[in-house]
Amino acid sequence: MYQIPLTEKPESWGKSSIFIKKGAVESGLFQCDPGLSLPLHAHDEGDEYIYLFQGEARFVVGDEEFDAKPGQLVKAPKGVMHRCSNVTDRPFVCFYLVCH
Repeated sequence: MYQIPLTEKPESWGKSSIFIKKGAVESGLFQCDPGLSLPLHAHDEGDEYIYLFQGEARFVVGDEEFDAKPGQLVKAPKGVMHRCSNVTDRPFVCFYLVCH
Protein backbone atom coordinates (compact mmCIF):
# COMPACT_ATOMS: atom_id res chain seq x y z
CA MET A 1 0.00 0.00 0.00
CA TYR A 2 1.16 3.53 -0.77
CA GLN A 3 0.45 6.73 1.11
CA ILE A 4 -0.08 9.54 -1.38
CA PRO A 5 0.06 13.06 0.03
CA LEU A 6 -2.57 15.29 -1.54
CA THR A 7 -1.99 18.97 -1.89
CA GLU A 8 -4.80 21.06 -3.29
CA LYS A 9 -3.65 23.60 -5.84
CA PRO A 10 -5.92 26.57 -6.50
CA GLU A 11 -6.71 27.07 -10.18
CA SER A 12 -8.48 29.90 -12.04
CA TRP A 13 -11.37 27.46 -12.61
CA GLY A 14 -11.42 25.66 -9.23
CA LYS A 15 -8.78 23.41 -7.68
CA SER A 16 -6.72 20.32 -8.47
CA SER A 17 -4.74 17.60 -6.67
CA ILE A 18 -2.20 15.42 -8.46
CA PHE A 19 -1.71 11.85 -7.18
CA ILE A 20 1.15 10.91 -9.49
CA LYS A 21 3.00 12.53 -12.37
CA LYS A 22 5.74 10.35 -13.75
CA GLY A 23 6.67 9.90 -17.40
CA ALA A 24 3.54 9.39 -19.48
CA VAL A 25 1.30 8.78 -16.44
CA GLU A 26 -0.53 11.48 -14.52
CA SER A 27 -3.57 11.12 -12.30
CA GLY A 28 -5.45 13.20 -9.78
CA LEU A 29 -8.66 14.99 -8.89
CA PHE A 30 -10.03 18.30 -10.02
CA GLN A 31 -12.99 20.47 -9.11
CA CYS A 32 -14.50 23.00 -11.49
CA ASP A 33 -16.54 25.77 -9.91
CA PRO A 34 -19.89 27.05 -11.23
CA GLY A 35 -19.73 29.12 -14.41
CA LEU A 36 -16.06 28.28 -15.09
CA SER A 37 -14.16 26.11 -17.61
CA LEU A 38 -10.82 24.39 -17.79
CA PRO A 39 -8.75 25.67 -20.72
CA LEU A 40 -8.93 23.94 -24.09
CA HIS A 41 -5.91 21.60 -24.22
CA ALA A 42 -4.55 18.30 -25.54
CA HIS A 43 -2.18 15.64 -24.16
CA ASP A 44 0.63 14.49 -26.45
CA GLU A 45 1.78 11.79 -24.03
CA GLY A 46 -1.40 9.69 -24.00
CA ASP A 47 -5.17 9.40 -23.76
CA GLU A 48 -6.97 11.10 -20.86
CA TYR A 49 -9.78 9.34 -19.01
CA ILE A 50 -12.04 11.51 -16.85
CA TYR A 51 -14.51 9.98 -14.37
CA LEU A 52 -17.18 12.32 -13.02
CA PHE A 53 -17.82 11.77 -9.28
CA GLN A 54 -20.06 14.68 -8.39
CA GLY A 55 -22.07 17.34 -10.21
CA GLU A 56 -22.63 17.75 -13.94
CA ALA A 57 -20.10 18.78 -16.57
CA ARG A 58 -20.19 19.85 -20.21
CA PHE A 59 -17.37 18.37 -22.27
CA VAL A 60 -15.91 19.28 -25.62
CA VAL A 61 -13.74 16.52 -27.09
CA GLY A 62 -12.62 17.26 -30.64
CA ASP A 63 -15.78 18.21 -32.57
CA GLU A 64 -18.18 16.67 -30.04
CA GLU A 65 -19.95 18.51 -27.22
CA PHE A 66 -21.95 16.63 -24.58
CA ASP A 67 -23.03 16.68 -20.93
CA ALA A 68 -21.86 14.11 -18.38
CA LYS A 69 -23.31 13.05 -15.04
CA PRO A 70 -21.84 11.22 -12.03
CA GLY A 71 -20.67 7.71 -12.85
CA GLN A 72 -19.81 8.49 -16.48
CA LEU A 73 -16.34 8.15 -17.98
CA VAL A 74 -15.08 10.45 -20.75
CA LYS A 75 -12.13 9.63 -23.01
CA ALA A 76 -10.07 12.36 -24.66
CA PRO A 77 -7.76 10.60 -27.14
CA LYS A 78 -4.09 11.49 -27.34
CA GLY A 79 -3.55 14.76 -29.21
CA VAL A 80 -7.27 15.70 -29.35
CA MET A 81 -8.23 19.14 -28.03
CA HIS A 82 -10.71 18.97 -25.13
CA ARG A 83 -12.08 20.82 -22.13
CA CYS A 84 -14.85 20.66 -19.56
CA SER A 85 -17.09 23.43 -18.33
CA ASN A 86 -19.44 23.93 -15.43
CA VAL A 87 -22.76 25.38 -16.62
CA THR A 88 -24.54 24.61 -13.32
CA ASP A 89 -24.71 26.34 -9.95
CA ARG A 90 -22.71 23.62 -8.12
CA PRO A 91 -19.09 22.45 -8.43
CA PHE A 92 -18.28 19.19 -10.17
CA VAL A 93 -15.49 16.80 -9.14
CA CYS A 94 -13.59 14.41 -11.43
CA PHE A 95 -10.82 11.83 -11.23
CA TYR A 96 -8.49 11.88 -14.23
CA LEU A 97 -5.81 9.61 -15.65
CA VAL A 98 -3.50 10.39 -18.56
CA CYS A 99 -1.55 7.39 -19.86
CA HIS A 100 -0.27 5.55 -22.95
